[in-house]
Amino acid sequence: MEKLFEGFPSLHPLVVHFPIVLLLLALLSQVVAVSYSRYRRELNIVTFVLLLLGTIGAFAAIQTASHISGDADEEAFAVFDTHQRYAWISFWLAGISTVVRFVALRWRKVIWTNYLIVILLISLSVTLFITGHHGARLVYQYGVGPKSNGVLIK
Repeated sequence: MEKLFEGFPSLHPLVVHFPIVLLLLALLSQVVAVSYSRYRRELNIVTFVLLLLGTIGAFAAIQTASHISGDADEEAFAVFDTHQRYAWISFWLAGISTVVRFVALRWRKVIWTNYLIVILLISLSVTLFITGHHGARLVYQYGVGPKSNGVLIK
């Protein structure tokens, strides 16, 4: 698939942090919703909005990572592949969580869906941390980034 933002190598660092924050806030919102039944409905709606915006942002972040510049060796390519793989896993977990949260908003009396969403969001948070770790390795260990000279593309 052709990337949408191939000509803008410095766009990825600008875009990537926004969905990370939104998706982690969705976990926090959902945990509070499970803990406090008085505000559960409102917090479930907040969780849905955070998930929806975070999922859209995650897709944009993935699309902006098409041209990562830097002189890279084979190890950097392997780290980049892992980073990209976990980014897609995070995106799909976010999408699934968004759909489940939306459907569960219709099922007001079904409490177990709140716990399912917490489990999905914890899994999403783990994949986000793994993705971020590999992204940080690319920047700080291998010098890959918009300020470098080459292009990390096979």
